[in-house]
Amino acid sequence: MTVVAESGKKMSASKIAGIVSAVLWILGFALAFVIPADNPLMWVPDALLLIGFFPLLFFWKPSWPWLVFGVLNVVIGFVLLVGTFIPVDTLTSEMNKAREQLTAQKSPYASVFSESSTQQMAHVHTHLVKQHSPWTWMIIGIVSTIYGIVRMIKNMIKWAAKKKTGSQ
Repeated sequence: MTVVAESGKKMSASKIAGIVSAVLWILGFALAFVIPADNPLMWVPDALLLIGFFPLLFFWKPSWPWLVFGVLNVVIGFVLLVGTFIPVDTLTSEMNKAREQLTAQKSPYASVFSESSTQQMAHVHTHLVKQHSPWTWMIIGIVSTIYGIVRMIKNMIKWAAKKKTGSQ
């Protein structure tokens, strides 16, 4: 096979990976508007959006992006999980206290905790709790991290074998 044919094959593989990712992202984004927040399948849009990165990560040779992707998803999932345990009332009352304290200190940052921003924060909290399953993020993160570690070990074994045969 010639170099041109190989680069053409690689180019088509990258296009396929990009198209598959785009289709998964569009499907996930569309389903986020179709599936109601109280539906038990609300985890599907996030899963499709996250899995949409897999074709691109498969196509990219290094294994460290899998680790970074996985660890960051686990962290985001953990933050979402912590958010489920924070009641909206506690969140808004703490923001009101912060606004009062900053206003008393004549701080320019008091406006950050305005009544409207407190209400917006309550809406954001409700949205995150109802429409983003922390378990989806953590499971996909753990799977990605494990795959990245396995791929990294495999690449190191290949590299060591190549180094060993090249040095003899």
